[in-house]
Amino acid sequence: GDYNTVSINQTGNSNTTVNYTDLTITGGNNTVSITQQSTGGSKGSFVGVNDNHNSLILQQKDNGNHYAEISLSGGYKNVDVTQQGSASHMAKVSLSGQPVDLSLSQSGSTQQFYSINFNCATSGGCAKITVTQGQ
Repeated sequence: GDYNTVSINQTGNSNTTVNYTDLTITGGNNTVSITQQSTGGSKGSFVGVNDNHNSLILQQKDNGNHYAEISLSGGYKNVDVTQQGSASHMAKVSLSGQPVDLSLSQSGSTQQFYSINFNCATSGGCAKITVTQGQ
């Protein structure tokens, strides 16, 4: 598709640095920004952004092992995921159908897990989903 913008910044230090991204984009006018920073923890993400006008911001940082698997199908989805802290945080997000926004924050020293498979069937879109896990 046209007008896709992708910005990936993977950094790390210490003896243990693993950053991994598998990215697929279909359709036009999509924006993806992934930042994976490591101070000893491994990071990983699989991202699928399909159809028009989907936006994703994914940040995985600090020394925890963080994993995110995100799939957006249908247009006009805005997803913002932040995973940070010393614990292992995992997220599996699948959004489809009408427009919907998701904001997910996982942080701290206690492991967090979040999974959503959501199909918005409301004409004009669904209300924003906001989830905060950890400190």
